[in-house]
Amino acid sequence: MAAPIIAALRHRRDLKESVLHTAQELAHRASIYGVTRVSLSYLALTCHCCKQTIINHLKKLIALKIIRKHVVWVKGNYCEVNTYNFLVSWDKRPAQGGSQNTGPTLPRQEREKSLGVREELDNQKKAIRLGFVTPGSAAWQSTHEKIVFLEGLLGSKDSERMPAAVA
Repeated sequence: MAAPIIAALRHRRDLKESVLHTAQELAHRASIYGVTRVSLSYLALTCHCCKQTIINHLKKLIALKIIRKHVVWVKGNYCEVNTYNFLVSWDKRPAQGGSQNTGPTLPRQEREKSLGVREELDNQKKAIRLGFVTPGSAAWQSTHEKIVFLEGLLGSKDSERMPAAVA
């Protein structure tokens, strides 16, 4: 939800670049309602400045009625993480062009391409065992060549996994 808030902030001409950057960092963490909870130290880290600079920027943003600060006090004199609400108006309409759940429709992958070496080897052996290929045919020869190739791959993988002293 950061993009519409950031677009609204960029239209403001009364913000210095550093204060605008602080407001944009707040907007990146904002919910769809324009509410964000962030600590001053985290904000200082992401804006590459000190904590006091962030405090000054936030005071400026509050004075310009861009954000509102809400402080929750815990027992004693301890402040929980501050909550900031964006007061600027931004485009709240849903994005055009479909929902976020619909992605591009991709063709289904062929099952054989997603198989591992062991599964492919089992499938080739099953083809011979169930008689899908006739002995002596070109398909029979091709299937045997694939089995030898896959067993060689498995043999080299198994020998890589074993320590050198055992192999």
